[in-house]
Amino acid sequence: MVIAGSVGLCLTLLVNFGITLILAMRGTSPEIPAEFDQRFLVLQTWGFLVPFVWGFNAKWLPVFLGLRPVRGRVLLLAVALNSTGVLVAFAGWMTAATLVLIVGLMTALYSLRLFEPPARPAKVKGVHKSFPVFVRSAYIWALIAASLGIWAASVQNAHGIWGASRHALTVGFLATMVFAIGQRVLPAFSGMRLLFSTKLMFVATLLLAVGCLLRVSSEILAYQGLVRSVWAWLPVSAITEMTAVTLFAANLLATFVRRTHPRRRCSIS
Repeated sequence: MVIAGSVGLCLTLLVNFGITLILAMRGTSPEIPAEFDQRFLVLQTWGFLVPFVWGFNAKWLPVFLGLRPVRGRVLLLAVALNSTGVLVAFAGWMTAATLVLIVGLMTALYSLRLFEPPARPAKVKGVHKSFPVFVRSAYIWALIAASLGIWAASVQNAHGIWGASRHALTVGFLATMVFAIGQRVLPAFSGMRLLFSTKLMFVATLLLAVGCLLRVSSEILAYQGLVRSVWAWLPVSAITEMTAVTLFAANLLATFVRRTHPRRRCSIS
């Protein structure tokens, strides 16, 4: 999984170098053409970031959430489908690409057993008890992102829907996973510390979810011209999400700077 993500990162950097070099030589515009940019964004997100998350989830989630063993071969199939979807998108066939991507995502969910009855209770010592809920909600956001991608690929002038799809993936899926897993493992990796505040963890992650919901819904309604009044929601969603990021950073900073009593050390195992 991680190797697949690394290949995606390498391709992202090469494509970015190539397109900026072409734009610089032609000198016609500093912007990446919108049609190519849409394909490039699929490579950056689904080709690079998503396989990375799947890889670390396959390693950690069975331990943290008490899940049954990962179906390894099925997860490899999910990565193959995901990579195929990225390549199809880069070829310009966005409708087919979005369909393949959502099939790959559902295959990954089946392989991770995330929504199956767990084999053991989740390990929530040192984090908020809502930790398993937010991890699972991140994958719900990923499904929303993939579904919005199918919708966007099937209609004309779908800039707002594409934007909502990307936000659901980058904030709803990726950032929520960082907020949940990061506050679980980073204190342990930094001298086996305990998180400064589990309540602050809950508030930050909840605010991120609320901000993401506001942003995704408002992008569709506003940019598609469906409800003009929801333009006012966009700055509210931005402030809500930035507040969440600030609380997340403050919680980790307080965790790292305070002294840790030997009896208060934690373990991720």
